[in-house]
Amino acid sequence: MMDPKTTACRACGARIMFLKTAAGKTMPVNEVAVFFRKEETGKGLFVQGDGTTARGTLVDAMEQGDGFGYISHFATCTNPDFFRKPRKKDRKNIKEENEP
Repeated sequence: MMDPKTTACRACGARIMFLKTAAGKTMPVNEVAVFFRKEETGKGLFVQGDGTTARGTLVDAMEQGDGFGYISHFATCTNPDFFRKPRKKDRKNIKEENEP
């Protein structure tokens, strides 16, 4: 993994970095890596340094877990609506309201 640069989230100001996923897309993740225990039914989705993801449960210490990864910033951003685009039907209504 290359050494990713950190930046501030434009919506909430938290420190984030961008990782390249296994699919080749860029994903914002929280800057600090966390330890997790791999569980297929785990509620958490962790992005590993190589861009793959794993389901699991967050743990407090390395000894309790199977690995480490990053939490998607989409899951923790305090202002996620900042990046959401209106749904297609809502865009149509907005366009109609703005027409003369």
